[in-house]
Amino acid sequence: MREEKFNEQTERYRRNFEKYGYSEQSMFMPSDRRTLRYYELLKNFDFFADPKGAGHFSLCDAGCGFGDINGYLQRLGVEDYSYTGLDVVDEFMKEGESRYGSDRIRYLHRNFITDDISDLEFDYAVSSQTFTIAYSDEDSNYDVVYASVRKLFEQCKKGVSFNFFTDQGQFKRVGTAYHNPAKLAEFAYSLSNAVILDNGCFPYECTLTILKDRACTANGMVFDRFMEAHRKQFEDGTFVVLEK
Repeated sequence: MREEKFNEQTERYRRNFEKYGYSEQSMFMPSDRRTLRYYELLKNFDFFADPKGAGHFSLCDAGCGFGDINGYLQRLGVEDYSYTGLDVVDEFMKEGESRYGSDRIRYLHRNFITDDISDLEFDYAVSSQTFTIAYSDEDSNYDVVYASVRKLFEQCKKGVSFNFFTDQGQFKRVGTAYHNPAKLAEFAYSLSNAVILDNGCFPYECTLTILKDRACTANGMVFDRFMEAHRKQFEDGTFVVLEK
């Protein structure tokens, strides 16, 4: 059933692209809200504190569509990064390559939900709007989210960020997947101690960022700043380090 749903959705995207071309409507978006979503997905990664001065990093965009996050990064002034976009809609990726393709920006025909991605390695991974699609007859994709995000997290060095529609809203759209934020946060904590759940994008949408526990030493974020500030307490046993 899931493979059938994947194929049906892929064909819908292709028909949309034939009709609308390079447009948010090709991805079933009523208006271009991608910039706000990109901000929410990236804002907790350490390079975002100084986009123009950040050192080199690599980003995987899972379910990339056109790969327009490249345009957002470039508007921020980010230059020293490499990008891998994963998608199954060749028309989207071909359009993206014509706009952003370079020796450091590549697109791969890969379904990160079902395919093996163990040959890929990157600092960060993001996935936008991927898990809002219902891949089964039920209106939730917990097994899909868990397996897919875990794969991305295993291959990343620093962190993963994705968005989803919350089931705590006041409406639902038929054929759309909704998830309980607390349930997804509990899953995230099984991977890392550094979890950020943010409902600030839209009232019905959440962004969940999962950082490697000690990924942010450059900015002293999350654990390392606390450990440095309380070195004596760690040395005398007042605080102890809990390993995942």
